Amino acid sequence: MNESTASNLRRDPPVPRSEADSFALVPFFERSLLEWAGDESVTIAAGDWRDGAVMELVGETSLLPARYDGCFEGVRELRAVGSEHHVHVDLGRVHSIEYVVVPSVCLGLRPSLEVRYLSAGPGGSRTGRAMLRALVNSLYTRDSVNGHAVSTWYQRYVRDVAERPDRVRLVIGSEASSVAEGAVFLDALAKASDVALPGWSESARVLTSAEKPAATPSGPVFRGLLEDAIALHDASLVIFRESTLVEFKTDDLAGVFEYTEGEHTSWQIGATDAHHCHLALNAVTSVEFSAEPVPCQGNRLNYTIWFLVAGGCGNPFRSDGYFSVTLNRPYDGHRPRWAVIGPVADLYEKYRQHEWVRADQGFISALADIPVGES
Repeated sequence: MNESTASNLRRDPPVPRSEADSFALVPFFERSLLEWAGDESVTIAAGDWRDGAVMELVGETSLLPARYDGCFEGVRELRAVGSEHHVHVDLGRVHSIEYVVVPSVCLGLRPSLEVRYLSAGPGGSRTGRAMLRALVNSLYTRDSVNGHAVSTWYQRYVRDVAERPDRVRLVIGSEASSVAEGAVFLDALAKASDVALPGWSESARVLTSAEKPAATPSGPVFRGLLEDAIALHDASLVIFRESTLVEFKTDDLAGVFEYTEGEHTSWQIGATDAHHCHLALNAVTSVEFSAEPVPCQGNRLNYTIWFLVAGGCGNPFRSDGYFSVTLNRPYDGHRPRWAVIGPVADLYEKYRQHEWVRADQGFISALADIPVGES
């Protein structure tokens, strides 16, 4: 890179993480997994059903210490106690932990308790894919719920989220409320957490309060960022749920509007007489700028601004991704359209000082390649 080229690049980008930094979270994930592995009432499942196969180690397992260095520093071996059966897992590729309540076919579609160690995607981006899962066994007795098992699961969630609130979240699947044992299970969860849970719809909000930062942004705090995001050219506001994806072209969205009816405040994106949507903006706890390869762009980088919530919201790609703003055509043939990409980087520079704004490693790395003055 010559001097003139260097002077044209965006100044003072955040310092990318080194390879050593990428393993900084391994001790946390190792401590959490070690506790679950040593529990004889737990099954460890490796793999994702979406890939067509899952391996299970039933009963107590041992997590062997690190044996390698370099890029294999996070690799550990989980071995079934008293057996040669084992699985290798790379904790250096885990990005976060989800404590999940969801109906399980193995339990006759009754609510189950899982702990999912989610794998990182390209550039360290977060995905919803489980590399490893700890499944709580013996959850039900003949006519009740095993309160001790529920309490153990919840107390470990509380400890993990207290240690790393940015890397742990609790997800309660909406399907759990419709099963016959749902009410009994909810009562056991209320006793374990020692808080009143009036119903399944409120349980996630109550139980995930520990995940929210001390200064949780309300709609007005990040409203300016959202308005700037939907003002981006050739982009879409995207709402992704299981089997459903909705896109609103930003060029057709008039803005963000607040409506108050009595004590209820709602937020509308888009003009009333045009295509618009209503979103619970006060549920958003953070905003993340992301850049990762996607199939719709020929596996090249696309640039996305994620609006995230505590817990899950049903997004199969990213469980905490309430909605996002992403570019439609960041490339013209094989050439990046810097006039479209540049404003996303400008938006990050404008808001990055706020505690509720962050960027993934892919976005941080991409910043150095975005020319200044192209937006």
